[in-house]
Amino acid sequence: MLIKSRERPLAVGAAAAVGAAAAAGAATLLWLARRRRSSDGVDLAATGFDAYLKNASIGRPQIPAPVYASTSFEAYLRKPAAGPAAASSAAAASDTHGPPQDAVPVTVLFGTEYGFSKEVAERACEALRCAAPPPGRGAYWPQLLDMAGLPSGLPGLPSHQALLLVCSTQGDGVPPTEAREFCDWLSGPEAPQLGGSVAFSVCALGDKSYQHFCRCGRTLDARLQALGGKQLAPRVDVNREDWAVIEGWIAAVLASLAQLPLKSMAELGGMAAPAAAGGAAHAKRWSKARPFLGRVVELEGLCTLTAADDKDTVRVEVDLGDSGLSYAPGDALGVWPSNCPRAVEELLAALGADGSLLVQVPSSHYADPLLPQGACSMPLRDALARCYDMRQPKHDLLRLLHAKLAAAASAAAVGQQLSITVSAGCTAADRTAAAGAAGEEAVTPKKRRSRGGGDSASEMYGGGMAGGHDKLCAGGCVVDKLEALSALAVDGGAADAYLAPRHVVDVLRELCPLGLLGPAELLGTLRQLQPRLYSISSSQLENATRVQATVAVVRYSALGADRLGVCSTYLSERLAPGRQLPVYIHKNPDFRLPASDATPIVMVGPGTGLAPFRSFMQERLLRAKQTGKPVGECVLYFGCRRRDQDFLYGPLLEGWAAEGHLQLHTAFSRQQAHKVYVQNRLAESGGEVWRLLDAGGAHFYVCGDAGSMAGAVEAELLRIIEAGQGQGPDAAAAYLESLSAAGRYQRDVWLS
Repeated sequence: MLIKSRERPLAVGAAAAVGAAAAAGAATLLWLARRRRSSDGVDLAATGFDAYLKNASIGRPQIPAPVYASTSFEAYLRKPAAGPAAASSAAAASDTHGPPQDAVPVTVLFGTEYGFSKEVAERACEALRCAAPPPGRGAYWPQLLDMAGLPSGLPGLPSHQALLLVCSTQGDGVPPTEAREFCDWLSGPEAPQLGGSVAFSVCALGDKSYQHFCRCGRTLDARLQALGGKQLAPRVDVNREDWAVIEGWIAAVLASLAQLPLKSMAELGGMAAPAAAGGAAHAKRWSKARPFLGRVVELEGLCTLTAADDKDTVRVEVDLGDSGLSYAPGDALGVWPSNCPRAVEELLAALGADGSLLVQVPSSHYADPLLPQGACSMPLRDALARCYDMRQPKHDLLRLLHAKLAAAASAAAVGQQLSITVSAGCTAADRTAAAGAAGEEAVTPKKRRSRGGGDSASEMYGGGMAGGHDKLCAGGCVVDKLEALSALAVDGGAADAYLAPRHVVDVLRELCPLGLLGPAELLGTLRQLQPRLYSISSSQLENATRVQATVAVVRYSALGADRLGVCSTYLSERLAPGRQLPVYIHKNPDFRLPASDATPIVMVGPGTGLAPFRSFMQERLLRAKQTGKPVGECVLYFGCRRRDQDFLYGPLLEGWAAEGHLQLHTAFSRQQAHKVYVQNRLAESGGEVWRLLDAGGAHFYVCGDAGSMAGAVEAELLRIIEAGQGQGPDAAAAYLESLSAAGRYQRDVWLS
């Protein structure tokens, strides 16, 4: 997701070289634009991280950045992490021969869920390597470490003289799954005092749409200060992917480093601070980075579709075979998807590339069981299908296009071959003027071979590209594209707004002349394809080698085109029973059943938010059948559009209710003239909810949309508590906070 931001400076290192190329063409762009205008005028037992959070006092970053709303740092981690986190190798971001003796080591540590924190950390390393150190000192030597590989903490923490941390906050205010053990260590009694020996700075990543914005990064920052670390540069809180704030943080870090008397490798005894050992031994057999190739057993449609805009949901069952994978109710099934073949072919066509061309397997790609062992390359078509996100283009793509077009225009201005064709946005006067600048004859309409108007890379650079053919792209002439890219380059908000509804193929069709970019150049700007997480809706007590998930099929329109959810349609439309599927178990220790099955539970889950509660109920009833022990009251609030359309697992839920296992409250929003939602049903039975919470010791769960639903349910819950207590809103808020700290108020929410 993207937000509006101020002007986003060009990145350092390699990206800076792109900026230089862009600057080289600025004068030519101005000349072309002027010539054109003259012609046409126109989040039970607390963990260490939890215990620390209870006392953390964290302020806003002291930088001239956007002012964010204050966050309540109540205890939120309810259970200790279940088992070790998967570790990825900790690697130094330099060559294998080690640093020169005059080099200045800097540790860059990241914790990530979907890869963006790692991308930011790598950018910081690149900036450090490219920075000019003060006179008399060697170059900075960045050491890149992953918190996932440090479950027992960072060895020799006090000896890391300069430490940069980049960490995201996930879901309802928790650390990235594989960074959790590191966060627990740092917040616990085993973390050493730093005595002022470590200068650090934190880049906290988050999403302001969630209640606990950047809480993990903020807490790490406060903890390091409490341990005696010195703040190198003020912490920044980054909303989504605001690169302007990130690059401002990197610049502030570099400026502060230059003022510190940091020691060189020789002064440190010829070696950098110790990194983690045994990371590989700590790694799980199956994980996000090394998924198990499960087998699809069953696909079941759960909805009755009668109209084009009806929402569809499917149940997917996967055989885990002899993997040994285990899960608990509340965990999620991680699925590595594949992009739609048609979308891949459309992108190849817009790029003008051969899908059979071999390209390097990206280092970020998971251990793909479908690839030959040790394979270093794969066809471009397969890489686009399995390795890259083709839906969310990055600003890097715009910068690259701008640089390439500007460089081409600059080359034309100094006399290299240029041909500009007649199109809806390019007049004969443009053609004559540009040709004159290049010392060439004007190209007449009859020389143009068009596929909808516009200009090709071969026309800009000459006839040597793409077999010498004049391949053209739609969306206006080169001047149009260069002017549009130049405007986006200086207005981050406009660039965000432009990219938000577009897929990569849309950008190429509109702004990239065919053949301008090579496959490797485009791939260098794309995000890594990420796995999708689906709440598990089954119990392993029923079948130890099977797992089920409930998946909402995503379909929508944007820019007049039909859009399909990458993974949901992959599962519902392109897989069949018997097909293989790369999967793993994503642990969610913050969404768990009470230790005793006799404890009452209240569950609120509209739509696919019902999924974990199906697992909760199955687990409790199967365990009761095995042990003969009674089950506490189970209350469910479920909502959907219509009983006859999308009442997920309706017969099962009504069967449990008829047998006395479940108190079922349903809200069918479109069944009647006025809308009814789960919060309305909650309000209607507020007295019963208060009895269960206050006298019964019930646990309250919410699963589903983090936007309107989760907020509305919490607001209604606060009203119920206030009415039950009779002590006002502040006392109600304190009561709810105490429920959260005790693990009795748990949420598993996401943005739709």
